[in-house]
Amino acid sequence: MSVELVDEPTPSARSRSREELADYLVEIGATLAACGCPSYRLEDVIRLIADIEGCRADPFALPTGLFLRVTSKDGSGPQVHRMSRVSDWGVDLARLTLVDEVFNDVVARRSTIEQARARIRAIIARPPEWSPTMVFAATTAVSGASAVFFKGGALEVLVAGIVGAVIAGSRIAVSIQGRADSLDPSQAAGTSRRNARRLLSDFFGGLFAASCAWLALQVWPQARPSVIVPAGAIALFPGMTFTTGVAEVAQKNVVAGGARLIESAVTLLLILFGVALIAGLGDVVGADMPTWLDRASLPGLPVHWQAIALLVSSVGFGAVFQVPRRWLWTTFVSSATGWIVAAGAVHYRLPGHVAAFCAALSVCMLANALARRTNRPAQLFQLPGMMLLVPGSFGFLSLSEFLESKDALMGTQRAFTMALVGAALVIGILVANVLMPSRKLL
Repeated sequence: MSVELVDEPTPSARSRSREELADYLVEIGATLAACGCPSYRLEDVIRLIADIEGCRADPFALPTGLFLRVTSKDGSGPQVHRMSRVSDWGVDLARLTLVDEVFNDVVARRSTIEQARARIRAIIARPPEWSPTMVFAATTAVSGASAVFFKGGALEVLVAGIVGAVIAGSRIAVSIQGRADSLDPSQAAGTSRRNARRLLSDFFGGLFAASCAWLALQVWPQARPSVIVPAGAIALFPGMTFTTGVAEVAQKNVVAGGARLIESAVTLLLILFGVALIAGLGDVVGADMPTWLDRASLPGLPVHWQAIALLVSSVGFGAVFQVPRRWLWTTFVSSATGWIVAAGAVHYRLPGHVAAFCAALSVCMLANALARRTNRPAQLFQLPGMMLLVPGSFGFLSLSEFLESKDALMGTQRAFTMALVGAALVIGILVANVLMPSRKLL
């Protein structure tokens, strides 16, 4: 996690306290953004802290940065401006929980701003809750478990696990190299290389997933590439980014939400081009894949295997999202709640968007109840459970259908389904926050 702060010139002594507050707000805001906090929640936190301190804050949060103006409540006196650039971001619920404790202590007057800023720097510098090796194993397990949810068999689980392992290893390597680039004397060159690697990792992830699916089909004609590709590349799909973007647009954070939606679209296109490249080469050499886009109903594995996959995926997402070990059990409870409600809705033949709404509502009601009980951020309990519901695979499948002109109508239908499911998830979250508010901003 990399946060770059750009300070204003040294203020006059008369406005020193307001300057200190602005420094604290921009530091805590940039840290929350780097930990994956949605922009509308981040802005609410900054406004609340400033109000308690007797000032007014006007934040403008983006996924890649934060702009801030601090004034008196009546608008009189000098204005203090700050800007923070967030060059690296992701979901880190362990750090998010620690930052939540910091600003709670400041609001309750148990900690000074100077102490809080020191604690925030210590949080940024601390090692991750889960080591890269554990994240690698978790991502591999999640890919294999996802094949079960896509109604794959033992063969698809095995191949998807292999794909997930390679993708996880490449992402860890890109992250390590990115930290090395940050030490480059030429910061601009290092940033350019990091951005290029991020783009290429999505492309090569789709390319490798399609290659493995193609090879599996040549060896085992019964293999299902339509299961292997989305399951193996599940770690790359921007389902949570898409859902967060829709939520931010719904909260009138149009710029931040639009940026996330564009990011998710670009990511899907990069993954799809890797898949399309392999499909095109297969056509050239005369080794086409007749079941590449076959989404016919599959029997899948028995229900007890699905329960095992649910346990594996929930724990895996907990490690990927850096959930503190003491709260790891909540990832299974949250995931199981969403899965059971969604499965029940499907059993009674409710439409997919209705099932998504019911599942999101139940997961967020549970998360808010746990947040009230434990005095921890609701996101700690909400995000792992939502990962089985986010519509990232729908976006991939909709774009895949467009690869064949005869399936253009089906591709449009899947794209609409993705948007509808995303909206249903957001509405479920908003309704849950009204019916049972968490009493916390995070």
